[in-house]
Amino acid sequence: MIWNVSGEPKPHTATVVGYHGYQNLGDDIFRNLVCQWLNNSFKIDTCYISTKRGTTEYSDAKMHVIPFSTPITRINRLLWLTVFKKSLESNALIFSAGSIFTIQPFFLIYLMLRLLRLFRGKKLKILALGVSIGPFHNRRDQYWCLKGLSLMDCIMVRDSQSQMLLDEAKQHINAKLSFDLALCWKQTPAIPKLAGRAPILGLVITERAWGLCTATHSANCTAMSQMLQDTLTKFKEIEIRVLCVCSDERDGDRLISQHLHEILSKKWQHRVELRYYENNNVEQMLTRIAECSSLISARMHAGIMGILASVPVYQISYAEKIQNFYLHSELSTQYLADHTTLNLQSISEFISMSMTGQLQSFATAQRTILEEKGKLVSQELGELAKKLVLNQL
Repeated sequence: MIWNVSGEPKPHTATVVGYHGYQNLGDDIFRNLVCQWLNNSFKIDTCYISTKRGTTEYSDAKMHVIPFSTPITRINRLLWLTVFKKSLESNALIFSAGSIFTIQPFFLIYLMLRLLRLFRGKKLKILALGVSIGPFHNRRDQYWCLKGLSLMDCIMVRDSQSQMLLDEAKQHINAKLSFDLALCWKQTPAIPKLAGRAPILGLVITERAWGLCTATHSANCTAMSQMLQDTLTKFKEIEIRVLCVCSDERDGDRLISQHLHEILSKKWQHRVELRYYENNNVEQMLTRIAECSSLISARMHAGIMGILASVPVYQISYAEKIQNFYLHSELSTQYLADHTTLNLQSISEFISMSMTGQLQSFATAQRTILEEKGKLVSQELGELAKKLVLNQL
């Protein structure tokens, strides 16, 4: 407990490190869940959170969130000095971004954690929740990452590949194999498709899966755009909803989403719409996903939330983490495809079957699988909270 000069305890405070402030649906789901867990479990009501420069602080009924960023925008590594300073003032340091232990200045992070242990000892709880470990660019990154992880009180990894890597480490690492943190989001209800309403095909794309279109279109863009044009011709009532779930101007999907919308709307303007995720409005975007009759998603967490809403999902994988999520969660991989080998016939058949209601039992089965995994994540978070309370967080 931290005390102020009057002898009264200060509000419990935590520092949360992740990819925040980028108008990214998945990262904001992580942030909301972690803040909720910290408040419900430990009554923490002030949270320092790493974010993009320019994000403003805010408060709700339970949590005061104070953003911080690197002091000099062009020197990203300086962020870790601010993390160190904020952690000195906190009861807990939480790493909450799913892919945060892939590309980082791991030696610098190790030094920061070592110094925090020197100054704060076990009074500062250091945790990583719902994360993947690797893949690394080189052996040096792997070495210093694992050294840093060995200084943490607990790590909940979200896939078996990450656990296997930790098991091979020379250092003792207190890790638990779990699942993606987003699975314990409060139950996302399936929205009944209204009679007489045109079926909606949702599209969530990113350049990493779609390809970069400049003077010429990428191969995936050319092939998928033509397939979608054919779909609009074949199904006279179908509407297409392009969902930009990461709306950051520099690092998000705005340009590629606008690009696809422009291609399709030239001929089918009244049947194609573009929706952005903005202003941290998670519930609004989840409703837009749930309204779809089917979803083709190149973003992992848009696909997850679609499955949890009983929407048939065709998931395009652009990174190991997506395939690892499907395999570890024991989901069917029938409609999982690598972005380098897209099968247009398979996608076309998926659209046809989903639009005629032939994949609802499939969607229900996928949702049931993820709901069961979500219950396990919630249970494990509860058990972790009890252990930390006993050790006086």
